[in-house]
Amino acid sequence: MISASKADSSLPSSTLPVGDGFTADELADALRPKPAEPWHPAVDYDECDIRDLNPGPKAVTFMGRVANIVDVLNTPKTPRSAKGCVKLCIKDDTGAITVRLWYAVKPLNLRLGSLVSVWTNHISNGENGTLSSTSAPLFASLFPERDRSCHAMIHENSDDGTLCKRPLGYRTAQPLSGLMTLQNFIDGGYDVVDAKILVVVKSIGGGRRITRKDETVTENVNLTVQDDTAEAKLGLWGTAASSPIEHAVDRPTANPDTAIATHAWRPGETVLLMQAPGWKFGRSTYLSTTSASIIDVNPHIPDADWLRRFALRQKNREAVNPPFPEDLFDLYSIKYGPLRCLFTIADLDEFARAAPNETFQGYLSVLITEVKLYEYVKRQMLFSGECCNRPLYASAVAAKCKGCNSMTDLRISPKLIGQVMDETAVIGPGKLLFSDAAWEQLLGRKPLDLLRLSSQEIKYLADRLLFCRVTLLFGWSGEESKAGGRVCVLGVMG
Repeated sequence: MISASKADSSLPSSTLPVGDGFTADELADALRPKPAEPWHPAVDYDECDIRDLNPGPKAVTFMGRVANIVDVLNTPKTPRSAKGCVKLCIKDDTGAITVRLWYAVKPLNLRLGSLVSVWTNHISNGENGTLSSTSAPLFASLFPERDRSCHAMIHENSDDGTLCKRPLGYRTAQPLSGLMTLQNFIDGGYDVVDAKILVVVKSIGGGRRITRKDETVTENVNLTVQDDTAEAKLGLWGTAASSPIEHAVDRPTANPDTAIATHAWRPGETVLLMQAPGWKFGRSTYLSTTSASIIDVNPHIPDADWLRRFALRQKNREAVNPPFPEDLFDLYSIKYGPLRCLFTIADLDEFARAAPNETFQGYLSVLITEVKLYEYVKRQMLFSGECCNRPLYASAVAAKCKGCNSMTDLRISPKLIGQVMDETAVIGPGKLLFSDAAWEQLLGRKPLDLLRLSSQEIKYLADRLLFCRVTLLFGWSGEESKAGGRVCVLGVMG
C-alpha cells in the first residue's frame, strides 16, 4: 500500500511556475526585431533643392550633407515605439533644413559631413523656434521604421567629396560674409550674429564616456583646432562625437541601404567652417556646437585650401620625426652624376637663403660632436613618430596611438644625432632627417637590430660615433611641407 506522503510527492507541485511551452532561445528569436527590408518608394517623389522646399504635404526628396547633430532627450510626447531621436541640420549649396529622425532600435551611423538623401511626404515650418533654428527654418520629421512613406539613406560609395560642399551665401571670387579669424572671434566677434570661423583640425583626443547627472551616458571627444592666429578646443558630444574618429562597426545596421561611414578626420588636413558655434572662455578657448550651429567639413573655398597648406607646413615643421621624402631627391645622380658638389654648412645656408624655393643636393663633410644614443635607449625613446598630431616615443618599431588606438610605425629618432659641425657652422639637434638606408650606413646595422644590443654594446656604439668625421649625401628643399625645413640625408660615407 502506497503511503499518502509518497502519493502527494508524485503529483506536480502547485508552487512551481507553469511554463508557456517555449524555450528561452525561441523567446529570444521572437523578441529580436526583424531586419528592415530594402526600401522602395511607393509613389513618385519630386527631387528638389532645399531652398525650393515649401511647407505643406508633398512627396519630395532632397540631398545634402549633415551640418549638425543634436541628440534629443525623450519627453512625454515621444512616440512609445521610438527609442530616441536625433535632430539634424542638412544643407546643400542652396539652403539648410532641420530633420528630426526618430529610431526604434538605434540611429543611423551619422557623422558630420555625411552625404544623405531624405524622402518625406510633409515639410513643416518651425515658426515657434523650438523645432528648428533660424539658419534652417523648415523641418521634416521622419520615423522610417514605422512610416514607410519616409526614408533616410547615407551615401558612402557614391560620395566623391564634391557634392554639397559650397558654404551658404558664398560667391566665387568674393569674401564669405561674416567670416573672421579665430582670434577676432575670441576678442569679441562672438557677438556677431551667425559669426563664421574657418579652422583646421590640429589634433584629435581620445573618446570618452561621461555619465551625466541624470545617470545617462554620453560620448565625448575633444579636438584641438587652429588657424593662423590662434587655437582652441572643440568639444563634440553624443552622436556627433563619432564624426572625427575612425572606427569599425561590426553590428548589422537597421537600414540595409545604409553604408557605414568609417573615414576619420585627419589632423592638418580636415578644415571646418563653423557658423554660430558655442563658446566658453577661460584659461583656454572652448568651442562647441549648439542647435543653431552649422559645420561645413572641408568646404570648397580658396581660404580652406590656403589654411590646409599652412597647417601642413606647420605640421611638418613641428613634427618630431616627419616622413622622409623618398621621391624628392635622386641618390644615383648624387653618387654618379657628372656634377658632384661638396658644400660646407655655410654654403648650404647661403644657397637656401638665396633660392628658398629651389631644390638642390650634394655632399657635406661634418664632424659629429653629440650622440644621444645611450640616453634615448635608457629613456625608451629610441624610435619616434607621430599620429593624430601627437608625438609617439618607444623602443620599438611600432607604438599604439592614444588618440585613435591604432598602431603607428616608428622610425629612429632624428635627435639621436645631436650637433654636427664643420669649419664654418653648426647644425643643431634634430635638423638632420636620415633615410632608413642612411641610418643603416651610419650605425652599421638595421634599425631593428639596435633593439637586440645590450646596454654595454649601445654605449660602445655611441662612443665610436662621437667625434667621427662622416660625409653626408644630402638633399635640400625649400618647401616645408616636404621635409619641414630639415636637411635630408640620403646616404652616409665614412
